[in-house]
Amino acid sequence: MKKQTGFTLIEIMIALLLGLIVVGATISIYIATVGSSASTIRSSRLNHDLESVMTLMANDIRRAGYWEGAADNEDDNNPFTNTDATAGAVTNVNILENGTCILYSYDADNPSPITIVNNEFYGFKLQNNTIMMRLSGSSTTNCNDANDTWQNFIDNNQLTITALQFSFAPIDVNGDGDTTDPGDLPATSRCWNQTQKTSTNQLACTGGANGDYIIQNRIVNIRLSGRVSADQAVTKTLLGTTEIRNNRICVWDGANCP
Repeated sequence: MKKQTGFTLIEIMIALLLGLIVVGATISIYIATVGSSASTIRSSRLNHDLESVMTLMANDIRRAGYWEGAADNEDDNNPFTNTDATAGAVTNVNILENGTCILYSYDADNPSPITIVNNEFYGFKLQNNTIMMRLSGSSTTNCNDANDTWQNFIDNNQLTITALQFSFAPIDVNGDGDTTDPGDLPATSRCWNQTQKTSTNQLACTGGANGDYIIQNRIVNIRLSGRVSADQAVTKTLLGTTEIRNNRICVWDGANCP
């Protein structure tokens, strides 16, 4: 009769150790995969949310100055671009609060006769790590007017806005004093003197003669940065440039463009 033998205690312990190593390695790989997937999902969500915010802002800003009654001989009387508009409201596009707020107006309901009402003043601003959208207001000169109605349109539980910058001039993203580097926003607003056939690469017009016909081509550069609220390591910065379709037209009064 053949003698039956089993595993020794040492062999069993070695087998258990090898099994634990294999199980541990499997669990580690699983955890790493889940963590990577979660990070990828957060990054994708951040990209989607920031791109949606950028698109919404750019599309609405592009409408600034729209007037249903615009015509070839009436453009310089556009109440949505002139600073002497109805009821003294200033409706030119303004960037305020160190570039973190932009205010503007456009014809939303096409009333006849044309009047500018509170629900035709719009804008965006950075406030408490989120972006506020203005639903109504009374002018384009104050981002904190008591008559304004602002609404948060971002889910703070998911997205934290860390920076927002609007500019009519180029933005030096790299911070080296040169706005022509890759990654910078080099587009700039321009002032065209139609009477004298001259232009300057800046929004402000200078050197005009009384009665000169002035056209302001307004370009808005936008830099937007944010992070996932639940994970500070997942960050994203978007850059965008939008051209306001309705140029501001005025007659130079000898000092400025009213």
